[in-house]
Formats: sequence, structure tokens, C-alpha cells
Amino acid sequence: MKGRMWWLRLSPRRDERGDVPGWVMITVMTIVVASAIFVIFQSRVTSFLQGTLDKYM
Repeated sequence: MKGRMWWLRLSPRRDERGDVPGWVMITVMTIVVASAIFVIFQSRVTSFLQGTLDKYM
């Protein structure tokens, strides 16, 4: 039993729940920023992608 207690004291404590709300917020903010960039620069992004695909396809 003494060996097990020694191991528990050295190992970092793990929180099994994780940080789901933080990752959800980061994901949503990334989608919002990418969508805003696409809406603002839609014509430039579309022409760039069409030019690139025409060049390599």
C-alpha cells in the first residue's frame, strides 16, 4: 500500500472532464472569423481559387 501512495503523490492529478467550454468557444470563434473573412473577401478568394484550380487541373 505504501508504494501505491507514493505513486499517487508523484503523478499529476487528472481532471476527467476536460475543458470542453473553452474548446467550443475557440472553435466557434474560429468559424466566425473565417466566415467574416470569406464574406468580406469573397470575390478575391473565389477568383484566387478558380485561377489556382484552372492552372493545375
